[in-house]
Amino acid sequence: MKKLKIPRSMKGRLKEVGKQNGFKGADDFGAHLVDRGLATYDGLDTSLPFGEQIEYVVDTQGYSSAEELIEHLLERGIGAYANEDGLDREQFEKRLRGLGYID
Repeated sequence: MKKLKIPRSMKGRLKEVGKQNGFKGADDFGAHLVDRGLATYDGLDTSLPFGEQIEYVVDTQGYSSAEELIEHLLERGIGAYANEDGLDREQFEKRLRGLGYID
């Protein structure tokens, strides 16, 4: 995946939640969230280059920009991975699997 420009305001939260879930850092976790988030859009050819995938989703889903889409995917992903409900590991993994963030 192409290097992703993560909004500065989200770096700390990405690093924190990513570390809790075994990711190397904010960039690694952010790339995972965007990659998984893009895969949820119907009609998207995931074999296309990253930029073309972003452009397709922006054009077909009504986002105003690539930055808006990426921020949305990151926020949605952080929300899925933040275990604020106090679920045990098995329940938490089941939730992530159901949301499509893990296989």
